Amino acid sequence: MKAALIGAGQIARQHLGCLEGLPEVEVVGVCDLSPAAAQCAAERHRVPRWFTDHRQMLSELRPEVVHVTTPAPTHFRLAQDALQAGAHVVVEKPATATLEELETLLALAESRGRSLIEDYNYLFNRGPLEMRRRVDSGELGEVVHVEVTICLSIVGTEGFADPNAAHPALALRGGAIADFLPHLASMAHHFVGPHRRVRTSWTKRSRSVLPHDEFRAIVEAEHGTASLAFSGSAQPDAFWVRLYGTRMQATANLFETRVTVDGLRPGPKPLRPFLNGLVEARDVGRAAFETLLRKFKGGPGGYEGLYELLERSYRAFTRNRPPPVSLAQVREVNALVDALKPPVVDLPRTARTGSSA
Repeated sequence: MKAALIGAGQIARQHLGCLEGLPEVEVVGVCDLSPAAAQCAAERHRVPRWFTDHRQMLSELRPEVVHVTTPAPTHFRLAQDALQAGAHVVVEKPATATLEELETLLALAESRGRSLIEDYNYLFNRGPLEMRRRVDSGELGEVVHVEVTICLSIVGTEGFADPNAAHPALALRGGAIADFLPHLASMAHHFVGPHRRVRTSWTKRSRSVLPHDEFRAIVEAEHGTASLAFSGSAQPDAFWVRLYGTRMQATANLFETRVTVDGLRPGPKPLRPFLNGLVEARDVGRAAFETLLRKFKGGPGGYEGLYELLERSYRAFTRNRPPPVSLAQVREVNALVDALKPPVVDLPRTARTGSSA
């Protein structure tokens, strides 16, 4: 399939690196407003043509799949143009700045028979895949609750909080944290389904330019409950997912390769914590070694989920099968994202709470 990419920044390099390894994909063009960035990306990844006008690229190359890897506020117009040109679209998160824009894109994709895949890459890391396998097999039992927490330092001037160069994510409702809400929401939706009610807390601890740097939420969903959190201050960096089932609990740190389980075991009940501890120690040690190895081996590294998602997506495109991320899933995840966002009028130095259905 002919693929093209709009946006030649850091995440674009990961998309291009993955596509280079897919034999059924031919990357025919890359576009960026910066000629230097577009040309550099094309030369580095052996893409035959580069552009600074995405409409020209769409018109001349007619790609079957377009990857939109630009800042979030620009996604709507670029994805809309790609869908109107007849392409499937793979778009970085957040797919759009507003739910209304997202609904417009979904309606267009449905009318054209095209896919709109938002990058829920962490769903395809080994941890969530293993958790999903245990849910589907019945090992974990019925899902009762899921906890999803991201700890990531975002208040320093080297990242989102540079006072001299506003990060594009700060234009989103919720600021920098809004850039991560799709990761939290997609994980919750994956295990407990569409939300019914949401209660949130948005706070600010630092004196940075960020409107918020701490976020908490409780979600009542169709198949269970979820607690979601983002901390810009808690360290070290981590992305924890803990799944509670009626037969087993499973935990993963998605910034590493760690997956551990704590389940009911045969034998005397007092021995269960000891046996579970032995298994957990083995799994943590193995994951620590694998996490270290992947820093030296090259390849996807921390983007293993993106590589898996794109491979499955192109396999579905070429075989005319349902993609790994459906339009219904994108709609439901973004509805939850919208419910998680703070009130329209932000008060940066005040804790905000809200409730929505």
